[in-house]
Parts: sequence; structure tokens; C-alpha cells
Amino acid sequence: MAASGRQVARDLRLVGATYLVIDDNPDNRELVRGAGAPYIEREPADDEVLQRAGVERAKAVIACVDSDAENIFITLTARGLRGDILIVARASAEDSERKLKRAGADRVISPYKTSGSEMARVALHPQVGGAVEVADYRMEEIEVSPRCDGVGQRIEDVRGASMIVAVRRPDGSLEPRPAPETVLEPGDRLVALGTPAALERLEGIFQPAST
Repeated sequence: MAASGRQVARDLRLVGATYLVIDDNPDNRELVRGAGAPYIEREPADDEVLQRAGVERAKAVIACVDSDAENIFITLTARGLRGDILIVARASAEDSERKLKRAGADRVISPYKTSGSEMARVALHPQVGGAVEVADYRMEEIEVSPRCDGVGQRIEDVRGASMIVAVRRPDGSLEPRPAPETVLEPGDRLVALGTPAALERLEGIFQPAST
């Protein structure tokens, strides 16, 4: 299991998310079990293994083994089994990022640009776009899902301790420094600046409601 994979598992466990690790390397067996993670020691790109793992019920698949080629195979397999599932994949090389996108990955994370924590964050909060960290602050782009608590709310009612830098409308137009009374509609994307805690609160407001 790659270092980013271990970080993903730790972060998912910390927030109480239900997850399962698939790894065919026997050297990682005790490492995974020692962390208390549910574990299948099989080839993660195998159709039957993903079905056994419950891909049809899962909210996301995170492909984060050391091999970019293997992550592409995992992505292709998962996308073939579930056309609607969120797939977050790890890429070490720039050309692999393009290949993973073509294979069906929704988000591609480079361990040299972002961390395993970011992969877990994207899987838990798919409405969150790319993030930029500056000192103790982060800037994120967060989508207003049609089925979230933030639809129809004014910026001043949802921003909390974060700063809404801009609103990107579904037609692509950008409203910099939007007025506090601006009403948020489905498909809008907030560009928000704040501490990790402030942004986590904001992410919760725009998290799509469970069906």
C-alpha cells in the first residue's frame, strides 16, 4: 500500500467513514490489519473483487497504489461496473493524469502536488473542487449541489467564519466579491477562503443530501 493510501485510510477512519482496503501485496497484510482496516487481499482491478467489496453500494473508489498503470486499470474496471460512482485516482506522472481522466476518473490527485489527506477529502466531499493552501488558510471551490442545505440561502447566512471570494455561475460567469445578500442557486460554485475548520463547516452545508 502506498504512503498516500495509508493516509487515506487514516483520514477515513478518523471521520468514521465506512471503507475497505483492497491490496494484493502480502507484505502489506499486517500493516493494514494492524490499522484495524477491513481488508481483501486480492487484485484491486479485478471485476469480481470490486463486486465482492461492494462497489455497487459504495459512494466512491480511491485508486492509490504505487503504479500509475495499475491505477488506470482499477479506474477502468470500477467505471465499467458503476457509471455513476465517484472515482478519485493517484497519478505520479503528468501523462498519467490525462490517461486516468480518459479511463473515467472524476478527480486525479498527484502525491507531489497534494496529499493522501486531499484524496480522502475529495472522496468524502465530492462537491469540493481544487484547493490551494496558504499558511493556515485554504482556498477552495465548492459546488452548490441541487440537494444540499445551502440551496436558496444567502451568502451571509452560510459563510460563517469563511470569506466568499467569488461565485461562479453555471454559465461560467464569475461574480467577484459577491454581496452578502446574494442567493445561492443549484450549480453555483463558491470560491471560499478560510481555515480548515471554517471550510469543513461550509462543505457540510453544501454536501449533497443522502437519498
